[in-house]
Amino acid sequence: MYDILIVDDDLFALALLEEQLKGYGDFFTPVYASNGKEAVEILSQVEISLLVTDLIMPGEINGWHLIEYIENFHPNIPIVVITGCKDEEKVAELEGRVREILLKPIRVKQLVKIVTNILNEDIASGNLKGVSVGSFLQLLEMDEKTCLLEVGTSPKNKGLLYIHQGKLYDAEYGDLQEYEAACRLIAMDNVSFKIKALPKLEIRRRIKGELMSIIMDAMKMKDEVKPGETLELPPRPDGAKDHHRAFEGDWRQAVRNEEEDDEEEEIYAPADDLIIGPVAPTTPAAEKNNVPLAFCSTEGCTTSLESILERLRGIKGYKGSGIMDFTGETIAADCLDSSLDLASVGAVFNDVFRSAHEKAECSGLHTCNELTLKTQDAIIILCSSGAKSRVPFHLIAVLDKDGNQALTKMQLAKIIPLAAQELN
Repeated sequence: MYDILIVDDDLFALALLEEQLKGYGDFFTPVYASNGKEAVEILSQVEISLLVTDLIMPGEINGWHLIEYIENFHPNIPIVVITGCKDEEKVAELEGRVREILLKPIRVKQLVKIVTNILNEDIASGNLKGVSVGSFLQLLEMDEKTCLLEVGTSPKNKGLLYIHQGKLYDAEYGDLQEYEAACRLIAMDNVSFKIKALPKLEIRRRIKGELMSIIMDAMKMKDEVKPGETLELPPRPDGAKDHHRAFEGDWRQAVRNEEEDDEEEEIYAPADDLIIGPVAPTTPAAEKNNVPLAFCSTEGCTTSLESILERLRGIKGYKGSGIMDFTGETIAADCLDSSLDLASVGAVFNDVFRSAHEKAECSGLHTCNELTLKTQDAIIILCSSGAKSRVPFHLIAVLDKDGNQALTKMQLAKIIPLAAQELN
């Protein structure tokens, strides 16, 4: 999903566009501003993929100023100009700086065609914009993609990330390599991506550790930088410095070895971290449905579930998430927003979700496995563990109003079997 910013001081024209563009929400989401100042504020808060702007606007920042601002601070955002300016020479000066110039009055279908063509060109050419590096790496991880990912803000400021079956193997950025290079690239804003085939070389895995841990390190590093300071790299994970020496053979053999290690860990994982107890007779909903409750009896189990939830960190707008039993009791939680009482929110919306289960079944619509609720300031997504899980549980994720719903749902779908393995 792309967010496009439309800027025009003609409020009537904006209202017409808003009404007529509603039918294109599956491909892009319009964000509107009535002047250049509002547009700059939006650009600082929302990842915009394309700008559509008028030229003649009142206030401190007109269309020409806004284009100059984009060129300096968001050079990867393509620009489409809509104008009624009659100074042809002045408008002609924009050629080469913007993708399209449309003279008013315009037809909405014409604008939509131009916008979709520009966005589709980026996809077809292997270029993607308006997405954070961390979010895009998570998508590659979920799809288990193998590729060479070029990341940069300009032709002179770019680096490479080596991805094999969704795992981050190596990184290069200037004189930096491996973990340091990956952190710098993940911390970048307003980047473009170019997806290439991974070269047929003996590429060894030089970056060890979970992708989410690396993303969290990069984001922490970025958040701690003050104006005028340079980025300081966090320490590497234990053992990462000399990790590449363990891979003396072909890098694909290293992949096979690691997969064998993962299988052994799964076979010998302790199974006594969990106590499955009967439903308390004082819990009407649990008694009615006759389901067991799950809870972690050791700190290790809770920590493991919390680390699973941390996979959601780095998603745009993420505030917190939790795993609840059937009654709404929180089993594990991960919260980035200190003002969010996740236990209370989870308990309340768990009742709503459970009610939706019952109503759907009574109406012959089968089980409700997912529910999305929107408030003025937040998005709440709930998922059920499904019928295959021996111990039913619910997942909840809370985003701000501009959060990335699609990526959150994809990640929740991946988290469910991992949590079920811990709880079953």
